[in-house]
Amino acid sequence: MFKRKVSLILTVALAALLAFGSMASAESRIVLKPKVDAFAYFVDTSPSMSQTYGSTGNPKIIAGLNALKRLNNVVPELGYDSALYAMPDFATYSPKSIFTRSGMAKGIASVPSELPFFQSTPIGTGFSDLDGVLKNWGGKFAVIFVSDGLTNTGRNPAVIVSDMAKKYGDRFCLHIISVADTERGKANLKRLASLTPCGVYVDVTDLADKAMLDKFAQDVFYTQEEELIVEVVEEVIVPVVPVQEKIVFRNFNFGFDKYQITDEMVPALTEAATMLEEFPNLKVMVGGHTDSSGSEAYNQGLSERRAKSVADWLAANGIAPERLEVKGYGEMNPKYDNKTKEGRKLNRRVEIDVED
Repeated sequence: MFKRKVSLILTVALAALLAFGSMASAESRIVLKPKVDAFAYFVDTSPSMSQTYGSTGNPKIIAGLNALKRLNNVVPELGYDSALYAMPDFATYSPKSIFTRSGMAKGIASVPSELPFFQSTPIGTGFSDLDGVLKNWGGKFAVIFVSDGLTNTGRNPAVIVSDMAKKYGDRFCLHIISVADTERGKANLKRLASLTPCGVYVDVTDLADKAMLDKFAQDVFYTQEEELIVEVVEEVIVPVVPVQEKIVFRNFNFGFDKYQITDEMVPALTEAATMLEEFPNLKVMVGGHTDSSGSEAYNQGLSERRAKSVADWLAANGIAPERLEVKGYGEMNPKYDNKTKEGRKLNRRVEIDVED
């Protein structure tokens, strides 16, 4: 017989459990929680956006895209879906997918900065086109509209946005990054921001200030919460399991959208490797799992990366690679309730099954 200590969030479950005791320690940390499930950058590329913005010497479209780049650099990667669209000729520059700063930066860079001179500016039509896409989005979502607020044809955009606000309720927030240099343009954009109760209006020059930039990002995308982390450690006494018995190591849990091995996992992985070395003829199945956040396709790949990271660690620490089989199950085999925070945390796991 032998002793081992394991955390409740990194549990080694074996065929027999003879006795256990426990102790706990606690600490707090600041964690970021998403305010929305998805967001879209929406850029006005109408002719007035080619005019020089204030004393900058740059066209309004350049000032707006630069502000969007600064914002994009401080948006945390918390598993949102995101997209990038433009109007008045509705175009997609980054299709809806899991948000990464680098991926969205490519989309922003692809928005044209040289704009046509002879074209109308139907902002209302632009929002109607956008609504045609957003109607298929689930959960809570935000739109960040970059514009100078000048419109010269089509339906009143305030009417369109008001209808959207009624349709989506508190699921929808409209935020404005303004490059308006006329009172009419500013008034139009402030009106749009006020039509959703969560809407935030900022002037593009505000986002040149780091504190204002961070505040806008937090107002739109996330909250900061203090989370109490309680770690319960069990002392487990287990027997050496005969070769013919099946051994299951469970719950090497990962952080949100993570697949890298952490220092906290190493003690239990070391114990797993030690036991596997005692039974060199057993086959090892390493199975990765995710919670239900994100798309099925993305979660399938994430589960495979989690399983591979554990298998690679075992191979690098004495377990013959030919004994290891890696499989990703995506979000398809939850053991816990994905509707709760704790359930999602426990579902982000790798399980190691060892059998004859």
